[in-house]
Amino acid sequence: MRVSRIEIHPRYADRVFLHTADGRVLDLARLVVEEAGLRPGVVIDESQLARLRDRDSFERILGRALHFLEVRPRSEQEVRARLAREQVSPELVDRVIDRLRELGLIDDAAFARFWIENRTRFSPRGARALKAELRRKGLSEEIVADVDAVVDEEENIHEVARRLARRLAKLDRQTFRQRLWGQLARRGFDFDLIGPAVDSAWQSLLDERSGGA
Repeated sequence: MRVSRIEIHPRYADRVFLHTADGRVLDLARLVVEEAGLRPGVVIDESQLARLRDRDSFERILGRALHFLEVRPRSEQEVRARLAREQVSPELVDRVIDRLRELGLIDDAAFARFWIENRTRFSPRGARALKAELRRKGLSEEIVADVDAVVDEEENIHEVARRLARRLAKLDRQTFRQRLWGQLARRGFDFDLIGPAVDSAWQSLLDERSGGA
């Protein structure tokens, strides 16, 4: 079949309509058409047509994955799950994942560092909670095990305890301890660190009251 005309898609500048002399109209990525060297007058056969469609499918799904990665870094499992929900074939998912790895856009070790740094900055967690979150993201146990080496849980728990304590400052000592202990436990901090952090936060409140008296 002979290519008769190529026109830019009216809605998407990165796609084109490829018209053939026998009346077919193919909606393809502009990149795919340019890579294949297609232009009016070029003759293509059915096998070439199948390769064009396959390449276009790859580019289309890769584009979806890239869009998904625009908001924040993702683990490999997150990307796989997203594409699977869109009913992308496992074989095509594997090809897209391989390309994203080549581009450095999927790296579970780097994702773990991003996740931990983000949590530490905006919503500190204990190592226990961080490990659980990373496991849910599909990260390997080898990567999850590194959490203990990069998280200063003792520093984090005291910072969180002081911040939460301000909201509980009007409570009596027993209620204060119960509430703060529970909140720190839910954030996954080591139980052995919670008691000292609660005591330190209570003492800080007492010191502030004494200083303001």
